Amino acid sequence: MSETIKDKILQSVEKMPSLPLTALKVLRLANNLNSPPQEMLETIRVDPVITAKVLKMINSSYFGLGSTVTDLRQALVMLGMNTIKNLALTSALLATMKRKKCSTLDLDGLWLHSLATAVSSKIIASEAGLPLMSHDEYFIIGLLHNIGKIFIFQFLEDEYSDVLESAKTKGLSLSESENDILSMTSAEIGGLLAKKWQLPDNITSGILYNQNFSEAKDFSKMCAIIKIASYISTLKEIGWSDGLLLVSPGEDAYTLVGVTFEELEAPMIGLPEQIENAKSFIQE
Repeated sequence: MSETIKDKILQSVEKMPSLPLTALKVLRLANNLNSPPQEMLETIRVDPVITAKVLKMINSSYFGLGSTVTDLRQALVMLGMNTIKNLALTSALLATMKRKKCSTLDLDGLWLHSLATAVSSKIIASEAGLPLMSHDEYFIIGLLHNIGKIFIFQFLEDEYSDVLESAKTKGLSLSESENDILSMTSAEIGGLLAKKWQLPDNITSGILYNQNFSEAKDFSKMCAIIKIASYISTLKEIGWSDGLLLVSPGEDAYTLVGVTFEELEAPMIGLPEQIENAKSFIQE
């Protein structure tokens, strides 16, 4: 039975639309250190849908810029090219993951958990003393880390309900139950989507290894941050968790990142307010 489900998964992934040409070109330019900022700006600007969404995000309370930004060039000056690139990519990805309605699974709750993980990741990156220009990157990776599960919620609702029931009744971890019923984990499914969309290595690793950071090689510290952030979001009961067993990230994760759980308590006090400010990222 599970092999039949796996075939269904592979077919569903294959049927997913590719990213818009604009997003693919943004990725190509971002990977070329010699590409001029002007080319990136012109690439985004010719796509009115992505441009509109990027400007909507820039003018949200998340960035708190204080004045309305109406032009991408102005946004570049205020936020930097890396942030503009990430916003354009995120806009395209969220548009591609059109949300179907789920009758038995809490898709909105899962998106909220992803957003909480995104905000928490940015806070942890700051507390770990990572460069300021990388903080928004951690936010984006945290937001997208559960993309495989979001895909499953929409296209394999009945099967994933069985996964959850099995995890609870048999005392399995979620990944064990996923493997048992789907023959794949949600992280592996997310990895297939990342490959289809030609996502950068850092985002792909965040999707594939956020629960197994030791396997992420050059991105192990980043994935440890995502794992801690996801744990804190679940611990604070923000978004979907479905009553599943809560497993600590482990001391190895905190040691690798260079923070302790106790050191994160004070910075996380403002988490609910920051989530509210960031909700423009998941709103239609």
